[in-house]
Amino acid sequence: MTFMTWSDNYLTGIEAIDRQHKTLVAMINDAAPELAASPALDIEVALPLLDGLLDYVAGHFQTEERIMASSGIDSRHLQHHQAMHGEFHRQVLALRRRVESGDDIDGTEVLRFLSNWLAFHILGEDQRMARELEAIGAGIAANEAYESTEGSKAEILQGANDVLVNALVNLFSQMTEQNRALAEKNAVLQAAHRELDNYRRTLEQQVEIRTAELRQAKEAAEAASHAKSRFLGTVSHELLTPLNAILGFAHLLEQAEIPPKAKEQANRIGAAGKRLQALLGDVLQFSRLEAGEVNIDYAPFQAATLLARLRERLAKSAYQKGLTLTCDCAPALPALLGDQHLLGLALEALANNAVKFTESGAVQLRARLLDRNNNRLLLGFEVEDTGGGIAPERQHQLFGAFEQLDATTSRRFEGIGLGLAIASRLAKLLGGELTLDSTSGGGSVFRINLWLAAIDEQAVPAGSDTGRDWDATSTVLNQLKMELSQGNIVARKRFGDLRPFLSTLDAAAAQTMAQQIDNYAFDDALLTLNRITAALGPTPPADGPAAP
Repeated sequence: MTFMTWSDNYLTGIEAIDRQHKTLVAMINDAAPELAASPALDIEVALPLLDGLLDYVAGHFQTEERIMASSGIDSRHLQHHQAMHGEFHRQVLALRRRVESGDDIDGTEVLRFLSNWLAFHILGEDQRMARELEAIGAGIAANEAYESTEGSKAEILQGANDVLVNALVNLFSQMTEQNRALAEKNAVLQAAHRELDNYRRTLEQQVEIRTAELRQAKEAAEAASHAKSRFLGTVSHELLTPLNAILGFAHLLEQAEIPPKAKEQANRIGAAGKRLQALLGDVLQFSRLEAGEVNIDYAPFQAATLLARLRERLAKSAYQKGLTLTCDCAPALPALLGDQHLLGLALEALANNAVKFTESGAVQLRARLLDRNNNRLLLGFEVEDTGGGIAPERQHQLFGAFEQLDATTSRRFEGIGLGLAIASRLAKLLGGELTLDSTSGGGSVFRINLWLAAIDEQAVPAGSDTGRDWDATSTVLNQLKMELSQGNIVARKRFGDLRPFLSTLDAAAAQTMAQQIDNYAFDDALLTLNRITAALGPTPPADGPAAP
């Protein structure tokens, strides 16, 4: 499977540079399968790869600097390019020293490093160099060519974004082809089973052999499915790394003093990047659910608070469509014990769909008390809309992965058909069930029925609407700190869940942290979080267990 597919988006128009870039892409593609599957790189694999990179950069950097020097390029660009080259060479040498010293290096760390270099050197720095050289060749002064190229960063970033989108599309195409091949193999296997069964029906030993073969085939198919989900999740996570940087650069461009056209292009990059971010988030969440990597974190919470937060997150999109968005929670509900994060994700997927597919009218979020057995409550969490509704004969296809009622390329609504599949699997993981009541033209009601334990109100810390006890809170705070330290975009969602609790500790600092996260200033946000939580005492280290 190809990790990065060569395309015209990589071309600079300089034949020698493009030929070297193509060599680098091929080198990364050859190494990607081994890197992605190696939690600890073997020295016999790592050293040849790193030595090959050092040989490559020696020739490539000399070529670039010779071309720039001979063309009379602006000294600022030449100095910047030389600094970038030196930093890359330093990082490769550092990796090589770690390998030689016997350090365990995760192959995905090297793959992430190479993909970042591929995206931001070839698609960013070298594209700028090529444009500047082209301008100088057209008779423009070197300093003017430099200033002009600096002003076109937004357009260059758009090309990088296009490459990432194409990479995701190619990934889905390859996975679809693999699934088709697997289905054909399964069909052949089933046909062989029927044929053998006709001849060996009366032979118990042969039946047992065949049963064992079928069991092995089923286990192999399940293993292949889990491997697919893990690979899809890994690649989606790795695509988020350069995507986060693109979103950050786009935000900086939006705030900068640049021409209106460039600002408009930066806005488009940001909007497209956020759509891609949401799609990757769905793919990543679905792959983790498929692989059984999502764990339930039980903690106290309030149903009314959960619905109120969900309404806040959807208020803007509902307002833009002129929809009424309301909450209705059963009165006097006690504090509940459950995983409000996973339940919130499921309800948010349902509510997002309701807002997307409702042209006029209202979307209502509800929590109803359906039954009670001692301290256990059966609650119905509902999302009702006044949209076009869904005919009964078409409802069965909604909860499958990548399923859409309108699967044509000219469909009105964006998306890849994972929202309801994620909501359904989350409901099942929590011990509940997702159901649908709808008729064509009559709106829809999606409902998650879930048994939850009622707990003493005093178990919820006073003044905190997050409802977490200290152990649960310290764990989630640790996860947020780790995500901020890694620049992981998931930190935005986790901070939204924790913000009410942090506001009870320091409202002004929590507001500052919200602004820092909105501006992708994750390092500053981590410092602010450390100041907010200093009074709480020790928490687990920021490099602790990976966040879910």
